[in-house]
Amino acid sequence: MRLRRSTVEHPFATIKYRIFGHPRLLMRGLAGARIEIGLATMAYNLKRITNVLGAVKLTQALHHA
Repeated sequence: MRLRRSTVEHPFATIKYRIFGHPRLLMRGLAGARIEIGLATMAYNLKRITNVLGAVKLTQALHHA
């Protein structure tokens, strides 16, 4: 539980409160929830990559890929 709390809970809480702005999903049903979580996760990961690499290095890496 300690490992899970340190690896999963923080990003999930960040996604719920900072990206969504509230603790509930907007779409109904499993398919809608998967789409919404997928988009939020992608936005979170891009934000983290930008903070780690910087915008210039990220742009260069995506350009060469």
